[in-house]
Amino acid sequence: MRNIKAGRLVRGSSSVKFAILLMLLAGLGIAVDYRMSIPGSSVVDRLYARPVVLDTDALSGDSQLSIKQAYHYLHHTCAAEHGILGDSVCWATISEFNGIDARLIAFFFRNDRLSAVRVAFPAESHPKVLALMQKRFGPERRFGQRTDAFGNKIVGWMRPSGAIAINDSVEGDEEPFVLWTSTDAILMRLLGKP
Repeated sequence: MRNIKAGRLVRGSSSVKFAILLMLLAGLGIAVDYRMSIPGSSVVDRLYARPVVLDTDALSGDSQLSIKQAYHYLHHTCAAEHGILGDSVCWATISEFNGIDARLIAFFFRNDRLSAVRVAFPAESHPKVLALMQKRFGPERRFGQRTDAFGNKIVGWMRPSGAIAINDSVEGDEEPFVLWTSTDAILMRLLGKP
């Protein structure tokens, strides 16, 4: 009778060990996925993702605090930025942009004023994003000889509040984006002021 009980304890113990091992492996898989994936596409990022509705014509030189308040439901990560779009950035994982599958939104600020907004999408969302912009703003225009990191042409629209740019096409795993840049930021860049 003792042997039977001992056998059950060993079997039960190995089942618990196996379950713990599976949970550890799942946790490791999620951690690796989070560290190795494209920002906004990991399991952890997708859990925090929320949809965003953004009217680019309503954007202006809002402060960082007012943007955080307007999009309080997003999980913002803010940091200093040393680039042409601004001197600080707050970005968040999103699930949708105006009803279209999206990954990230980044709000750029210069001197605590909104200077640019960049939205990144999965490649398969590009036709929908371009169609949405064309429906809203009409036919796009080419912005000179500018290209994205993959060599795709940059097209867009000049609006009263700023310029809206988008890749004209994407292939494979390339990341399509929409970039709004404020009129003030464009003028400051043209005048050579920081």
